[in-house]
Amino acid sequence: METLEYKRFVEFCEACRRDRYIGLCYGPPGVGKTLSAIHHSRIQKIVPLDRWNAEASDAKPIDTVFFTPEVVNTPSRIEHHVNRARGVLCSVAKRATRVEQRATLDVLRNRDEAWRVKHREDPDYRPNQPLPLKPTYYDTLHEYEARLEAIQDPTTLIVVDEADRLAMNSLEQLRSIFDQSGLGMVLIGMPGIEKRVARYPQLFSRIGFVHEFRALSDADIQVLLEQRWAPVGIHLPASCPAPEVIAAVIRLTRGNFRLLVRLLTQMERVLAINGLETLSVDVVETARDNLVIGQA
Repeated sequence: METLEYKRFVEFCEACRRDRYIGLCYGPPGVGKTLSAIHHSRIQKIVPLDRWNAEASDAKPIDTVFFTPEVVNTPSRIEHHVNRARGVLCSVAKRATRVEQRATLDVLRNRDEAWRVKHREDPDYRPNQPLPLKPTYYDTLHEYEARLEAIQDPTTLIVVDEADRLAMNSLEQLRSIFDQSGLGMVLIGMPGIEKRVARYPQLFSRIGFVHEFRALSDADIQVLLEQRWAPVGIHLPASCPAPEVIAAVIRLTRGNFRLLVRLLTQMERVLAINGLETLSVDVVETARDNLVIGQA
């Protein structure tokens, strides 16, 4: 399900992509910044095949780089991660052509081998002579290689999560990447990152948009619960929760998405332990008491 905050985040990212600006997104921990960025970038749809190749699990294009810098980062590591991520997107974009190339060349290879077997006993047969068959294997190979070379890097937006980790030199490296690539860029961090970036005039002058990622509204949480949304792998009763249960969840989570996920997970556990089949305020309160970690 797409909440109002997610839709606002998507509009912000698309504005950065369209106008090729750097955008700053900030918000308190647990409100869904990272999850929204992952979902919008569609990196979860990328299926690695080997060290260099990957494919998408559906037919929609993937044109957004998403990466999280290491805790200890350097400009060279930042450049390496961005280039590698863009390489993966290129591999995904070329995957369909590579599959077609492999299938076509296999057909031509089998055709050529069948011709050799058939004419091996001919008096004028020479093992190394060019075959009188069109199109030739190597002409087709070169044609596909030219097609692959012509496929451009699909990247149009770079999303950097946990941008608070970046030191000044790493931020300067991102500025350099932005200047050289002409792509849109989004930096995601905690509240205060916009003030920190303001201390670097060369970078700050390239900021086109600032977006505050807010906590879920009461209405968003109510809609999620009424439509029986639950985290992946969590199974709650199929019936719609009672209004007092929804009110209790809203009161305890205060719009924090991460806390909502943890609370629903604990609610499933409480139901299973006690053999219950219906959600109640007591179940919600007990689940909240079992949460060792707070909202962060």
